[in-house]
Amino acid sequence: MKFILTLLSAFVLIFSACKPSGDVKEPEFRDIGNVRLIETGLLKTTVGANMIYYNPNNFGIKLSAARGDVYVENAYFGSFVLDQEIQVKKSAEFELPVTIKIDNIGAIKNNTEIYKKKEVLVRIEGRAVVKKSGISKEVPIRYEQKQDIDKIRALVAR
Repeated sequence: MKFILTLLSAFVLIFSACKPSGDVKEPEFRDIGNVRLIETGLLKTTVGANMIYYNPNNFGIKLSAARGDVYVENAYFGSFVLDQEIQVKKSAEFELPVTIKIDNIGAIKNNTEIYKKKEVLVRIEGRAVVKKSGISKEVPIRYEQKQDIDKIRALVAR
């Protein structure tokens, strides 16, 4: 009985420590850097890039996996995956090295509309696996914001 009570207390302590508090903030997108061409194909182009974020929280995590889809002006642009596990420090900027597979047909089809604008709406939807104190959790990735068209052109024009 004492063993069960101790085990139950340990679980309550672990889950209460992992419970997100009300002041947890989402990472802030800062920039896209180090854009490089990996492979060019007829239907898909593979590009590498570093997505720069800022963690405004007072705790760090380990980001072990991430993947999702990228939409530009609500048209499918491509998909991304995280290239490696990343340690995110508290209250600091961090870079996510991602591989982006661009759908060439969709990019060309929507090209004329995109190039006429100065800013475009970029939407990212996906999932990420984060670890804190040995416990993993899958969390949704949602991002939607107007971005300078030059960042998108750098990905397509390579």
